Amino acid sequence: MLLEQLASKEKLNVDFHNHLHSGSLLRQTEKPKGFKERVKSLLLEEGFSSLSGILDRVMKTKTDVLYITNFSDSRYEDWTSVEQLKIAMQNGYKIEQGQYYTFAKKDNRVIALGKSQEVPTTQGHMLFAGIRRNKKFSDRKPLEEVLEEATDNELKIADHPYAKLKGQAGVMGTSKNENEDIKKVDALERNGNFCLPFSLANWKVIKYSKEYKKPLIADSDGHHPRDIGKTYNIFNSKDLIYTSERAFRDSINHAVKNNNFEYRFRPIPIWRVFHHILMITLNKLYKFYK
Repeated sequence: MLLEQLASKEKLNVDFHNHLHSGSLLRQTEKPKGFKERVKSLLLEEGFSSLSGILDRVMKTKTDVLYITNFSDSRYEDWTSVEQLKIAMQNGYKIEQGQYYTFAKKDNRVIALGKSQEVPTTQGHMLFAGIRRNKKFSDRKPLEEVLEEATDNELKIADHPYAKLKGQAGVMGTSKNENEDIKKVDALERNGNFCLPFSLANWKVIKYSKEYKKPLIADSDGHHPRDIGKTYNIFNSKDLIYTSERAFRDSINHAVKNNNFEYRFRPIPIWRVFHHILMITLNKLYKFYK
């Protein structure tokens, strides 16, 4: 089993929050040709065209377990579909798929892809990690009702919890009873997203994680290929269980709940905001997207 081969590592680096958009304008293996293609590659490539592209990118980082985050969609299931797995195998990857993880091996390196879901509740966003394939949490419901759907020991994370930006609010920033709401989650998230409100809110999450003695994880919240591997959580392999993927998932969750991990935090740079604006402008002018 590929899962057992992960146990040979002294430490595992885990990122619970990555959106991994599709829509890469150039295949990951192609070199840009001509001025227009070079501009596309440099400025507009914001997603992936295949699971192989995702795996190739992860291979270049220190990340061992990457959770693909659904958001009112089935992104994890789409990226790990039979069709995508076949393409990955054609590109030299050995694949093993289970109910909680998809494992890939190439050049003696094993990567695990897990599933998480960012859920917009009526109070703000919540992140659930370690979700069984094809399970989906409800959108736009009260926080309490959504939390009750976590019946399979999923990890309950308050992602960017103190952000108050409309449409991206965290559940703590809008809470009317913070003392009670913070008891309902397993961990708070220090978010690596480039948005300025998240960066300012990160100071709060550090303060309140100490005050409430709540585990603080760090996630990329990545929306761009280059975001992978910037921020992650570090677990001692000896503290994890490798006998089955369910036991592996549960041992990661247990380590988080017991604050038995460290993290590496490197936020996505603020220039990405300007990159995004430039991308939209150039596309309107030159119709790079078809």
